[in-house]
Amino acid sequence: MIGTIANERLASKFKSLGMENEDVDAVVRMLRERPRVAAGADITRGERSAGYSTVLLTGVACSYKRSESGTRQIYSFKYPGDFCDLYRCLLPKWSETLAVQALSECSIATILHSDIKHLLTQHPRLRLALWRAAMLEVSVLRQWLSNARQGSAVQRVANLLCEQLIRREAIGLGSPVLPLTQVDVADAASLSIVHVNRTIQALRAANVLSKTNHAIEVVDRKQLAKIARFKGRYLEGAGIHPEVAGSDCTCA
Repeated sequence: MIGTIANERLASKFKSLGMENEDVDAVVRMLRERPRVAAGADITRGERSAGYSTVLLTGVACSYKRSESGTRQIYSFKYPGDFCDLYRCLLPKWSETLAVQALSECSIATILHSDIKHLLTQHPRLRLALWRAAMLEVSVLRQWLSNARQGSAVQRVANLLCEQLIRREAIGLGSPVLPLTQVDVADAASLSIVHVNRTIQALRAANVLSKTNHAIEVVDRKQLAKIARFKGRYLEGAGIHPEVAGSDCTCA
């Protein structure tokens, strides 16, 4: 039985993708909750499809790949309601090389591909929802690649933080404290930990991030968006609108 808070997060996420209450209820009934995953453990390892896909219920995770030297490159962050491996349903014969790691303790659920296919015939809006979910992953990756080629380290980190604030608000997580470490930010922004630490300290000195909280806490969102020159339109295809989410990070 999926808990109330997890249910609320799922509903917020699925509705942002274009699903109605009856669609959400139908999907939730098909989910099977699994044992919790400890922080640092892999939720999926990129192996071929086992006939089901995994949905994050609570916590935060990331999709990543390790280089031969062991360094980690993060390609996206996952929040409640996000599929960890939607590609397994869409491309069951594709052997993906990305894994998904729990960055905090996470609760997860699985849904059989046969159940997804059945739901698609009964709930047409689910097709649009899955397409939007897939497009969000593509849009985020494309934006991160663009950020890596342009702008300073401060802009890249500020962009990353703006995006996480908006994505979390879209599912009802409005805290200004982001559940990411500086190592996570470095691996996502393709920067060294030393470079990210200097950038975080610069944002603290500019009173954009809290000076008293060791965690990453945003205290001036308008200035953060200004520093980032944040453009959030790439999120709109997935039904995420900063003005609806209550964000001060302005889409340009």
